[in-house]
Amino acid sequence: MKRILGGVLMLAGAFSLYVFATRAMFHGRGSIGSTYELGLPLVFVGMDYPTDALLLLGALWGFILGLWFVITGADEPGAGLRGGRIARLMLLNGLLLLSTLAVAFVGAKHRQDATTVAVFGLVALAQAAGGLILLLLSIFERPKGIASLAFGAVVYLGGVGVGVLALLWGGGP
Repeated sequence: MKRILGGVLMLAGAFSLYVFATRAMFHGRGSIGSTYELGLPLVFVGMDYPTDALLLLGALWGFILGLWFVITGADEPGAGLRGGRIARLMLLNGLLLLSTLAVAFVGAKHRQDATTVAVFGLVALAQAAGGLILLLLSIFERPKGIASLAFGAVVYLGGVGVGVLALLWGGGP
């Protein structure tokens, strides 16, 4: 069942990437030359904020989670990863924190609606607070998932560091 869900998520990610690319090319059609560059849709991220940034992240998340489910797709009970469930949840929260900060960054870079950017900033703040609780719980978790704990702590603390730097340097010209 996990492999089927993984396949569906990968297809949803591919569809989201298609919609992102077509929307980006539509909004950037005035500045397109006669040659096509593969990374051209990425240049137009932020022209239709937050839809284009969310579509791009949806494509990325659909592919990553789908691939994860396909790789770890053991259907029999107890055959999955043992230990470290809270640490894996902290890792997922840290990755979502970085994604939310990326959407806020795209909006701030293109000087979009400040209220929308602030909403993504507040969601990132809530994820940082939840991540702290998950970090403390995963330290005392039994059995420990050492790899998930180590990688998740680095990703979470990196996301908090990026958020603090953005808050300190924020709003420059």
